[in-house]
Amino acid sequence: MALFSIVTINWNNLAGLEKTYRSVASQTCKDYRWIVVDGASTDGGVEWLNALNDPHAEITSEKDKGIYDAMNKGLERSTLTDGYTLFMNSGDTFADEHVLEKVANAIKSAPKRPRFVWGDYYTQREDSPTRAHTAKDADKLWVGMLSSHQAMYFENQRLRQQQTRFREKYRLSADYCMLIEFVKDIPRDELLKLSFPLCVFDMTGISETQRFAALKEDMQIRRLFLKLSSPHSFLLYLLHYAHTHTKMLRANFGR
Repeated sequence: MALFSIVTINWNNLAGLEKTYRSVASQTCKDYRWIVVDGASTDGGVEWLNALNDPHAEITSEKDKGIYDAMNKGLERSTLTDGYTLFMNSGDTFADEHVLEKVANAIKSAPKRPRFVWGDYYTQREDSPTRAHTAKDADKLWVGMLSSHQAMYFENQRLRQQQTRFREKYRLSADYCMLIEFVKDIPRDELLKLSFPLCVFDMTGISETQRFAALKEDMQIRRLFLKLSSPHSFLLYLLHYAHTHTKMLRANFGR
């Protein structure tokens, strides 16, 4: 029985899949399952996966209805065992080869078994340098994601008990909704925030125009699942919109 279930979804991103696998396989802690959910890739990814001779790998390849459908498929499989589930999509990597070992030690040293573990992370676009990000405290959940989902560890027992899944009607922000539903009622002594980077989130190919659409989904999610008032939710939307627009302008001027 593995302590960690690492879910990797992939579709026609063989280079990213190989990159993620190298990072997973290099972990000093080997107490994991690598659950790959491939969406019937046609770029050679399926053949590469089938040629792997790795006892940690559990591979399926079939058509899906999108990112969150694939992540739900991985979630169904990951929660068949105890331990913790994390989502690391093709192209994403661990921050270094000791991450799982450090997370395992932190879980074992915690006064009470944590239901949710999260920490700092890096982001990277193409060949640009990595950028460091500090994870938010749990009481800032109303602001947005506490970290990138690649730096979040969900306890499988709670996932099973709650039947927590990604709500696929949210095409861009289902991960934020899932996080809220999973975390919002956990006692504080069952939350474990780590102050070191856990992953490198590969942002290659993410469209900034989709970010504005995601902000609208976030606004609806805050109203429905955090019970924020409509004025409060709309004000947050405006602040996030302005922040995103400013970042885009700075990036364009910097080119």
